[in-house]
Amino acid sequence: MSKWTKIGLLMVVAGAMAYVISCGQDGKSVPELNFDPPPKRSADSVSPAMQLSMSLADAVDTALPSVVTIKVGATRIYREWFSYRYYKQQEEVGQGSGVIISKDGYIVTNRHVIEQAEKVDVVLNDGTTYAAEYIGSNSQVDIAVLKIAPDQDKPLVAITPGDSDGIRVGELVLAIGAPFSLSSTVTQGIVSQKGRASDLLPIVDFIQTSAAINPGNSGGALVDIEGRLVGINTYIQTAGSSGSIGIGFAVPAATAYRVAELLIKGENSDMPYIGVITDNTRYGVVVAEVVEDSPASKAGLRRGDLLRTVNGKAISTSLDLKTLVTLVEPGETVKLKVQRDRKEAEIELRTERIPDLKAFR
Repeated sequence: MSKWTKIGLLMVVAGAMAYVISCGQDGKSVPELNFDPPPKRSADSVSPAMQLSMSLADAVDTALPSVVTIKVGATRIYREWFSYRYYKQQEEVGQGSGVIISKDGYIVTNRHVIEQAEKVDVVLNDGTTYAAEYIGSNSQVDIAVLKIAPDQDKPLVAITPGDSDGIRVGELVLAIGAPFSLSSTVTQGIVSQKGRASDLLPIVDFIQTSAAINPGNSGGALVDIEGRLVGINTYIQTAGSSGSIGIGFAVPAATAYRVAELLIKGENSDMPYIGVITDNTRYGVVVAEVVEDSPASKAGLRRGDLLRTVNGKAISTSLDLKTLVTLVEPGETVKLKVQRDRKEAEIELRTERIPDLKAFR
């Protein structure tokens, strides 16, 4: 068989294969596939479930530029193996998250994120890195404030405050931060409960959330479905591991902003403490527990007491109690009207500074 005959046969086979590919087994033509892009979605043309999903994505778009990664550096001393000479080397010793609260560069994070720092760098969502100045911290609520000097041609995006007092159990929330150095990570959950205390410190009423919080999330943002800040993610409860099991806690935004404002002004940021854990009932605010050696214990408050007023102002919820107590300075006296055994009495107690919180990792 000649070379040209072989070439001709190959061309016939190739044509037959092309025909088979373009037709089905029954010889019918296969319709052309349409790879045109689908029409763009709009909130008015999608299902309610998709609208919710898009709302969460919108919240992320709103809050993400305000959440930063914080890198902590410190000097370590090493010894050379052969010469036994000692030398210093600065290296990264920790990492966490933070939230921009003002356009001029103030950032809130957790105190435990930066407590070992000799040098702090702040990395924005777009990767821009700034050296940070330490402004101050409050160990009672584990809040610290940093300051960066933003470029004039690149303004910062300050997060919008949310209603941490008014947000309800069951509402959707998003945790944004840099767990395990994975910047701009977003997890979703709900407000699992409010008013959680740690180490029996009832004034620091943590927001409990099911949104996954992991090492590195500390100091990051807990935001509502509109991207507004409702908490500063602070610590998690685990079951023998270092990862999230869906039980995380955030300092309420209202507390974080109040402490940050005092730190920025250079004023005393200590918070008052009376030492009771309370429950909201249909009758009012009931003392569920009195902390040992606390101002409440020293003043004679008891479990089961019904709290009526603080400094003459009526209260109906534990939030009312917290709000009125935090209006006074540590060491000042507050007057409580208490109902006990169907009788009313007035009790005076001297507030104290909240004991320091332990450093959570």
